[in-house]
Amino acid sequence: MQRLGAFFARLAQRHLPDPLALAGVLTLAVGLAVLLFPNREALREATWSARGAEIVRIWLAGVWNPAFLEFALQMCVVLLTGFGLARAPAALRGLRRLAAWPSTNRGAVGLIALTSCAGCWINWGFGLILAGVLAVEMRTALARRGVACQYPLIVAAAYAGMMIWHGGLSGSAPLKVAESGVSIASAHDGAGAAQRIAPITVEQTVLSGANLCLSVGLIAGIPLLLRALAARNLDASEVVGSVSLKAIDAGEAPPMVDSTGRGLADRLNHARALTVSLALLVLAGVAVQVFDRVRVTDQSLGLAALQTLNLNVVNSLFLALGLLLHPNIASYVAAVTDGGRAIVGIVIQFPLYGGIQALMVGGGLALWLSQSFVQIAQWTASTVGVPVDVTFPIATLLSAGAVNFFIPSGGGQWIVQGPIMCAAAGALGLPPAQTVMAVAYGDQLTNMVQPFWAIPLMGLTRVDARAFMGYCALLMLLATPVFALALLLY
Repeated sequence: MQRLGAFFARLAQRHLPDPLALAGVLTLAVGLAVLLFPNREALREATWSARGAEIVRIWLAGVWNPAFLEFALQMCVVLLTGFGLARAPAALRGLRRLAAWPSTNRGAVGLIALTSCAGCWINWGFGLILAGVLAVEMRTALARRGVACQYPLIVAAAYAGMMIWHGGLSGSAPLKVAESGVSIASAHDGAGAAQRIAPITVEQTVLSGANLCLSVGLIAGIPLLLRALAARNLDASEVVGSVSLKAIDAGEAPPMVDSTGRGLADRLNHARALTVSLALLVLAGVAVQVFDRVRVTDQSLGLAALQTLNLNVVNSLFLALGLLLHPNIASYVAAVTDGGRAIVGIVIQFPLYGGIQALMVGGGLALWLSQSFVQIAQWTASTVGVPVDVTFPIATLLSAGAVNFFIPSGGGQWIVQGPIMCAAAGALGLPPAQTVMAVAYGDQLTNMVQPFWAIPLMGLTRVDARAFMGYCALLMLLATPVFALALLLY
């Protein structure tokens, strides 16, 4: 297993481009595909010059799509507030105690993977940031004790939770269909009256027995697998990875500043009462949303809280808890500022992926790709004699994995692909809940080879994606049959 992991690591280092370069390549590839093979009648009938001009318009509108820019800002806030929470003095002390537990390279990899998977199942932003900060602290603890470690593999373990998040409590597709159901008008290219599938409760998706069994298996199995990839004995020189101890120590929690004798502005900056008041105001806002849902829907408090959970609520909770755990606003601002490096890639790349999604939809490629997998499933069922209820879920899983490579946002992908696959499932008489989870599993599966969501980890750990994505690619290949089997048992 160690040799296999090393082989994939070398493969990624040689052939995986920088995430921004990959976004550029995907932009050009999708644009060229739409130009040469448009799947929209209006584009097919247009002249080459008119078609090219329309493709540029579609792409530019996607790049500056206000909804995508809003989502990008939400992503940045969840990462910054998560960093502020993890860098609070009390949280940092807890992380350092946890980081001191492992005394070996293998133990460090296993603990980081467990933390990432469990955290991302609860909330992807929380798990990703928690595991990233813990990875940095663990490397520091091991280095200070003179214990060699495979830091790139530790970072891969911190990223591994992104292969479990969409089946967890923050999964975009399950939460979306629980709130508003599925409109399948887009499955017919917008023609005719919209057809709507009624809301599918989380008890049928995220909290179903099949998904809970899979989640428990992944949370236990992924750390064991990655631990098996770790070397038992390393040369001491391998302690020095791509990050120096000095660079890691630069992430120390900001020191407390005595505000005695300072002016009014500094007193406000360091006023504990103001910090607590802001945090309580934010928490009160979240509580009002939950009780409003209870009053309107007559749901239980727990279910209402779960279905109220969205990015804005997560950001609110992260902000409030971070403020409460820091001694004052100045300390919180300093901690969040330290995490600014983690969002640079998202700020630059997210608009590019908005343009790619616009091209995929506007050029008909998303519809063509999804329907092609549906047709393959039907052809396989009729040719090989396998029931379509076996081939279709697997085809949905694979098609979602393919689409995720071009549209790495789980919510954005569901908007594009979800209605298409649910319409096909309805026509075949298959359960929509299974289809929702097939799209969710496919989306999270290929996160292991799409480095977009690894950008925050790169900023936190100072490790290039090429150094650790090879391990993630191997994890994806080994997990694919597990996801397929889970769908068949759904």
